[in-house]
Amino acid sequence: MDRSRDRLRQELANHFREELEGLRRQWVRQMRTNVVLRGLVPQEIEAEFVALHDACVNSLEAVKYEAAVVLARSLARRSVGRETPEHIIDGLLVLRDVHWQSLLKKYHADTDQLTKALALYSPVANRVLALVVRALLDEEKAVTTREIGQLRTLVKAGMVLSARLSLTAVLRRIANMACRVLNARYAALGVLDGKGGLSQFITAGLDEKTRQAIGALPVGKGILGVLVHEAKPLRLKDLTTDPRAHGFPPNHPPMKSFLGVPIVSKGKVFGNLYLTEKQGAEEFSEEDKALAMRLAAQAAIAIENARLYEDAGLAHELNNPLNTIAGFVEALQQRSQAKTLLASKEFEDFPRFLRMVQGEVDRAASIVRRLLDFARQREPSFCWVDLGRLISESVSLVDRQAALANKRILVQPVPRPIQAKADAQMLQQLLLNLLTNALDALEGAGEVRVALSTVARGRGAQGQHEIVQISVADNGCGIPPENLPKVFDPFFTTKEVGKGTGLGLPICQSIVEQHGGTIEVKSEGIGKGTTVTVTLPLDDK
Repeated sequence: MDRSRDRLRQELANHFREELEGLRRQWVRQMRTNVVLRGLVPQEIEAEFVALHDACVNSLEAVKYEAAVVLARSLARRSVGRETPEHIIDGLLVLRDVHWQSLLKKYHADTDQLTKALALYSPVANRVLALVVRALLDEEKAVTTREIGQLRTLVKAGMVLSARLSLTAVLRRIANMACRVLNARYAALGVLDGKGGLSQFITAGLDEKTRQAIGALPVGKGILGVLVHEAKPLRLKDLTTDPRAHGFPPNHPPMKSFLGVPIVSKGKVFGNLYLTEKQGAEEFSEEDKALAMRLAAQAAIAIENARLYEDAGLAHELNNPLNTIAGFVEALQQRSQAKTLLASKEFEDFPRFLRMVQGEVDRAASIVRRLLDFARQREPSFCWVDLGRLISESVSLVDRQAALANKRILVQPVPRPIQAKADAQMLQQLLLNLLTNALDALEGAGEVRVALSTVARGRGAQGQHEIVQISVADNGCGIPPENLPKVFDPFFTTKEVGKGTGLGLPICQSIVEQHGGTIEVKSEGIGKGTTVTVTLPLDDK
């Protein structure tokens, strides 16, 4: 009996090998019908079929599953960031169907032999499928564990990078952090100079002696220049074989595996993060690339904060001469009131000129104060805040001024109190900025509508998650489509000179981000009003 089964087993294996090309065509056709092979090139399709087919046939022939185990582990590793488990499972299920159809065709005239063939083949196909599914689940669990660890590292990285440091110190911290988080031997961070090259190049992993021996630092050519010009992630197994590489200068340590990602914040590219020599693997993975992009996003915020911190020092320097000018103007204004000067025709315009100078000095001082507020980024002091009451209090501060200009502020009633952990002072500053912007957008009479609500978002481990939404909408002048992407850029404003500094919305964005929320500005265009929506997390009491 066993010999009979062995003969049939060998017969089936030989049959599948002989029919290889026909089975491949049928498998590809059925996979395309199921829209599973979208995005794969012919070489990848061929390699996938051969791997699945050989694993099943070898397992059938040898009654051993070593090849299937190797295949399962390989497919599981490939599934991370590249293919979905459903794609792999579909491939095996389609292959099983194709093999069954081939057996039906071969033994259609011998029902007894067909039954024996299917009874012999089916357990093998199901076993291979089970091994692959188990490997996928194990890999998914391992990835989840790694992601939790990486998330903790990223949170720590965010805390480290948020410290107020000079720009050079921040760049050095980012490069060192990237080496540790992504297990790279070397890392570097290049800052763009705005002319197609690099203004700074900070390295990690190289000692001072090696840096000195290398000589001049890169300026953004070769592989580094690819990221400078294309501003998109680049992953290479061996950068020395890439035709775009320019080679290394003398005394440069050897480097092969490479990963580079742009550092982007609010659509602006600050520079690029480069990593080489992945430790423990031949190349950086897709998972590494995703992690590097997350770290680069945090790095962009840290670089921007460092620049603002340096700008704050400049703001303080500007404040000193402004205060001096203001003092002299005040002294001149007092002297200009002397009767002898007022009686002189040559001096009759002096009081008006001095008032104009004083007004411009006050405006400049106001801009400096707003810049300092924007750069300080103080830590919020969280406590439970009644958002409805805070909105009412904020509206009351500007309502009278609005009424005098024939403008109305309407607050939508809230059916129940809504409380959130927040910094009340910072949220009031946020609301006043939004209300002031909305009132300024009204040309003549008009209205501003303020709404507060909670919105359910999905279900997590703790059940349904709620967020708070605060919207401030006006029926005023609106925002042209080409200006919408710029509204959070510091100093961008469409208001007339002397009326806006262009720091209101950037300050609002900073406050919202410190509270873990989001802010969005929408407008259908000129004359169609504007709506600003602030989303904040709602912690359970």
